[in-house]
Amino acid sequence: MNLHVRNQPNFLAGLLFILLGTGFGYGATRYELGSAAQMGPGFFPLALGILLALFGGLTLLRSISPLDDQEEIEQAPLKPLILILAAITLFAVLMIPLGLVLASVVLILISTLASHEFSWRYALITMLVLIVMCYLIFIYGLGLPIPVWPRGF
Repeated sequence: MNLHVRNQPNFLAGLLFILLGTGFGYGATRYELGSAAQMGPGFFPLALGILLALFGGLTLLRSISPLDDQEEIEQAPLKPLILILAAITLFAVLMIPLGLVLASVVLILISTLASHEFSWRYALITMLVLIVMCYLIFIYGLGLPIPVWPRGF
């Protein structure tokens, strides 16, 4: 029996779903499961893990089916990936010392550099809109105790 992967993205997505579903299912067994009538804290995560693993299995099987479209994974550009990950990491690290506004400026500037269509005008407009929205939602609306500016500013 010769299995040929026709759709590489679906194959890898199926493997990922199986691994995540199995991991969450296994992690859920550390909690009391209970029964269907009286569910414990581990019941729902176990059920979701099993469903995710089953969905991954179906996706994986479909990827080797002769009915699926032939598709291969293309080489991902590394520069945008690294810039986006760096921007998110810096935002998390700088949030407390710099506050929401300045950490957001760093996040948005580095993220916009990842685009091949970078323009300063677009970056500044995006920055202004996102910072105002974040302030209105997280500080004003939800009342989260996030520093807006650096201490002593």
